[in-house]
Amino acid sequence: MIRKITLLLLSLGFVLGGVAFVLNELNLATGSSNQDHIYIALFGGGLLGFVGVVLFFAGVRKPDDDEGDRYWAVGGSTLAEDPEDYRD
Repeated sequence: MIRKITLLLLSLGFVLGGVAFVLNELNLATGSSNQDHIYIALFGGGLLGFVGVVLFFAGVRKPDDDEGDRYWAVGGSTLAEDPEDYRD
C-alpha cells in the first residue's frame, strides 16, 4: 500500500512538474523573440509527463502472485560459476 501511494504521489509530482515546465517555457517564448522555447516546452514537458504516466501505471497495476520467483530466476541465472574469480 505504501508503494502504491508513493508511486502515485511521484507520478502526480512529475505530471505537475511537466505542466509547470511547459507553462514556464511558454511564458519565456511569449516574453522574448526566441521561439525555440516552444520546442523546449514540448520536449521537456513531454518527457516529464511520460515519466509521470509510466509511474502512474506502475502504481495502479495489479501485482503478480509469483513476482518473487521471477526475480529469483533472473538473479540466480547471473551467479558466477566460481566466486573466487570476483574477489580482490
